[in-house]
Amino acid sequence: MAHTLNMLVGLKDYRIMLLTSNKAAALTIRNPRQQSGQEFVCQTYKLMRRLRRNGNHIDILWVPTSEDNKLLGLAKEQARTATQKDAAPQESVPRMKSTTLNIARSQAVASNDLPENVGRHVKRVDAALPGKHTRQLYDRLSWKEASVLAQLRTGMARLNGYLYRINVAETDQCACGQARETVEHFLFRRQKWTAHRTEMLQRTHTHRGNMSFFLGGKSPSDDQNWTPNLEAVRASIRFAIAKGRLDAA
Repeated sequence: MAHTLNMLVGLKDYRIMLLTSNKAAALTIRNPRQQSGQEFVCQTYKLMRRLRRNGNHIDILWVPTSEDNKLLGLAKEQARTATQKDAAPQESVPRMKSTTLNIARSQAVASNDLPENVGRHVKRVDAALPGKHTRQLYDRLSWKEASVLAQLRTGMARLNGYLYRINVAETDQCACGQARETVEHFLFRRQKWTAHRTEMLQRTHTHRGNMSFFLGGKSPSDDQNWTPNLEAVRASIRFAIAKGRLDAA
């Protein structure tokens, strides 16, 4: 849709009707939140504003897929033509946010490289990843819980602080406008979610704000008999999933 609108920016005083068989795409444009493909969503909105300034009226309609739909048949034929061996290549387009994030995670794991500025506690925790306590911690979590915890511990999460670093987000700032959206800010600082942190904070009176404790890490003051506080870890994971900012699928 963004590519199509970009081809129409020179029009003036037209009624433009954009048809799509992708219902999810139409709903995303109607109510954009944190879906994958935010770069395309932002681009679509910018182009729509530009077209409207030139007196154009724009409608986006969802067209259910059916075999007798001539427009969809024509679109499929054009798509097949565009993928022929001798077809002229188009300029590359940005990857979806989820795709870029997964590739970055894979590359970081392969090179044993953790992102910068994710907190000294988190770096110390994951430097000991092969350790007995860390293995036991992940073994006691479900796949979904382990996925979210790994994002929080490495900082490679769908938070603007990291997304900006890998050129997927336009800014590293939190939506609150008060600070960078880091893991620490996400878990402990954003005021909008203060009431939602009750379960996390009830797990301790002496380690509040200690990211290492809430993510299953060992602090220098812990003795040899230390084990991760699994209830605190699970409370952190539940909080992260409930806020909907991390990819837990």
